[in-house]
Amino acid sequence: MSNFKWIRDKLLIISGAILIVSLIGLFISISYLFLQAYLPESVNDFVRIPGNWNYWILLLAGLGTPIGGWYFYDTRKKMKKFENLMETNSKSKFSKNLSDLEDIAWYLGKEYEKRLEEKKKALRIK
Repeated sequence: MSNFKWIRDKLLIISGAILIVSLIGLFISISYLFLQAYLPESVNDFVRIPGNWNYWILLLAGLGTPIGGWYFYDTRKKMKKFENLMETNSKSKFSKNLSDLEDIAWYLGKEYEKRLEEKKKALRIK
């Protein structure tokens, strides 16, 4: 369970890294498979390094790009929503959005859970 909590705390970094590595892999494999005739020789030397592994790179990068992209987008969206919901100083508005805030804080990790608890103490909500 502790590994899952670590992943939740670092989800933005992990998903961003998956997205970037996948995009680089897509560039390399697509260049190798389809664009060799159009690229300069210096780029072709770099693209040929993986050889026939480019097919596997294309498969994995083709899966990693939408997965990493989705998690990166979703995490950023939840971070923004959390910040917007936390801005209020109204106890009633905060209480109304408390279930959403708790779900988002759990998803984003212990730093956000701690911030939520501090806000709840400041507004005297149990």
